[in-house]
Amino acid sequence: MMRCELSHFSDHNAICISYLMIGLKPHTKNLHLIGGGHSHITVIKKWGMSPTPGIRVTLISNNTLTPYSGMLPGLIAGHYSFEDCHIDLRKLCQWASVRFICSEVQHIDPLAKRIYCQQCPSLQYDLLSINVGSQPALKDIKNATVYGHPIKPVKQFLKNWHQWLKSAQTSCRPKRIIVIGGGAAGVEILLAMHYKLRTTTSIHAEFTLICADQHILSSHNERVQAFFNHHLQTLGIRTICGKHIVSITEHQLALNDNTTLNYNFSAWAIHAGAQPWFAESGLKCDDQGFIQVDQYLRSISHLDIFAAGDSAAFMPTPLPKAGVYAVRQGPILAKNFVAQLENRPLLPFKPQKHFLSLLTTGERYAVASWGPFFASGKWVWAWKNHIDRTFMARFKPEPMG
Repeated sequence: MMRCELSHFSDHNAICISYLMIGLKPHTKNLHLIGGGHSHITVIKKWGMSPTPGIRVTLISNNTLTPYSGMLPGLIAGHYSFEDCHIDLRKLCQWASVRFICSEVQHIDPLAKRIYCQQCPSLQYDLLSINVGSQPALKDIKNATVYGHPIKPVKQFLKNWHQWLKSAQTSCRPKRIIVIGGGAAGVEILLAMHYKLRTTTSIHAEFTLICADQHILSSHNERVQAFFNHHLQTLGIRTICGKHIVSITEHQLALNDNTTLNYNFSAWAIHAGAQPWFAESGLKCDDQGFIQVDQYLRSISHLDIFAAGDSAAFMPTPLPKAGVYAVRQGPILAKNFVAQLENRPLLPFKPQKHFLSLLTTGERYAVASWGPFFASGKWVWAWKNHIDRTFMARFKPEPMG
C-alpha cells in the first residue's frame, strides 16, 4: 500500500517520507566542502562524531587520497610509506555519513549558489567552504608551467620524482638537481631527496638550492638559519641567495643576474599561488588571488562562502601559508557552519602569533623552531614523528574515536 502511495509523489516528497518513516528530519540545507585540505578533514571528523539533523554535507575533491604535507619530506626520504602519509577521503566520508564527489571544480556561481565541476552536473549549495590548498606561483616565470616539477599537487610531484629516479639509475653520469625556494618546504624536500639518493641509490648528484630572499628560512630565527646553512655546507649542497629565476627551458634555468644553471631535475618550492577560479568566480581576493575572509573565516564579499587554510587571505593581516593554521581553523569552521545555518552568532578565529615548526634534515633528525626558540636532535625527529602519526591516526576510519 505504501509503495502505491509513494508513486504519486515527487522524488523530493518520497525522500521526505522515507526520512519521516525512520524518525529523522529530511535534509533542509546543503553544506558543500570544496577540497580535502586539513581544515575540511577536521570538519568531517567532527561531523561524523556529532552530526546536525537537517544538514547534508558533501565533500568535493579531485583526489580520493589527500596527503598530509608535514610528512612529505619523510615520504621522499623513505621513512614513511605512501599509506602512512595519506588520508582516504572516501572512507572518511563514508564513516561520517558525508557524501563524497571525486571531481575537479571549474568555477562557482555565487549568485545562483551553484558549483560547476568537470566530472558531474552542477551542484546547488546553501553554504559553501573552500579548502583546496595552494601550489607554487609560477605564472610570472617564463615556461615555469611547462618545465620543472612543482611540489604541489603532491600526487603529481611524487609521480614525476619516482619516474626520474627510475630513469636516472640507468645512467652513470652525474646528475644536477635544483630546488627553487628557500623556505621550509624547499629546504626539507631538497634534504629529503639528497638523503634518498645517498642512502638507497647509486645516483651521484650535485644539489643546488636557490632562494630569492637574502637568507634561507627567512621566517625563522637566526639559530635555525645558521644550523641549516652549516648543514647544507657540510653536505656539499650549494646555496644561491638573493636571486630568482626568470625563465626555464628543458634543462636550463636563467636567473635575474643573467647567469644560467643546467639541471637534470628541478623542483619548484617557491611562494604559494592561488587557484585562478577564486577570482574568476567573482569572490573578493587579495593581490595574490587568495579569498579574503573575515575573523569568522567568511568571504568578505559573499557571507555564505567560507575559506580556510592556504585558500584564504585572513583579514586584516594575512597569515603565513602553514598547515598549523588550517588544522586549527577546522574546529572553528565546524561550529560556524552550523551557527550560520541556524542564524546564531559565529565564533572568531584567533590566530596565534608564533607557532611551533619542526623541520627535518633528511635523516631522522630535526630542528624545532618557535619564535626565538631553537632545538635540534634525533629526539626532535621522534617528537615530530609522534605528532604526525597521532594526527594521521585521528582520520583512520577504524577505529575512529
